[in-house]
Amino acid sequence: MHFQSIIVSLLATSVAARCHNSLSEKSQCKEMNRLNNLIELASNTTELGEVTHNNATKIAEIKAKASSASTKLKTLQSNATLVSFCTVIDAQAAEEDGCQETFMLQRFIKFAANTTAVAIATKNNATEIANIQTKASKAAVKLQTLTSNATLQAACPAVRQKDECRLMNKLQKFVNFAKNQTELDELTKGNTTKEAEIKTRAAEAQIKLTAFQGNATFMSACTANNSEKETASSATTSVTSSGASIVKNTGVGFVWVSMILVVMLGMFVFNTTVTLANPKAPGASTVTVQEHD
Repeated sequence: MHFQSIIVSLLATSVAARCHNSLSEKSQCKEMNRLNNLIELASNTTELGEVTHNNATKIAEIKAKASSASTKLKTLQSNATLVSFCTVIDAQAAEEDGCQETFMLQRFIKFAANTTAVAIATKNNATEIANIQTKASKAAVKLQTLTSNATLQAACPAVRQKDECRLMNKLQKFVNFAKNQTELDELTKGNTTKEAEIKTRAAEAQIKLTAFQGNATFMSACTANNSEKETASSATTSVTSSGASIVKNTGVGFVWVSMILVVMLGMFVFNTTVTLANPKAPGASTVTVQEHD
């Protein structure tokens, strides 16, 4: 029995070491990407000017940091094993980014085609409406490029599955939070209107959650998804503190109530942030749009 305990301990240590190494390598991949992005920024005069608003001091600081980053990047790139590992990781990340961009563009184009939603979001501001339509046209061109990539689109259903598994977990946390009167009282501080609103939204979330959990194929896919830390089994666990955090971190006043819907109720409400100007340029503005299907 003692010998068996030793074996189990050794196996656990080995698995932990491999996990640690994998996490360490992933963090180094992220660091390589960060360093590379910094170097590229420093060498792009136009983008550098936009980011710094042509502030000579900031430009000099970035270029100095880029010089230091170049040395560190070369050191990391000298590790052939790490570079090989990062190539795979980066390819997976790029694939997921492409799918997420596909989903975002589809949502934005759908929003732009809804004249009522656009009018509400822009308060019928003709200039902003025109900007949205212009950006929707550009989005359609980009979407066509993405959807014409058969390899990318073949991977997107799995990415959407991950997103829906995450949504299910968030729905469960939100529902659990709304049922915890202590947590609810701490957040609402006696505001019965806010409490009632949260409970109403939690009831809507429960409907969607029940639909998820009633789909055996979907639940099996979530459980089998090794890259998803929160699987279907953990989705039914009461994690009220996380639910409270989701609510607390969305802002102040009644704005956060609608934002809960954006995060939690993706099938009931979709949210698109429309950038009306260069996001890196001064004076950039955004419009947050909600549309009920």
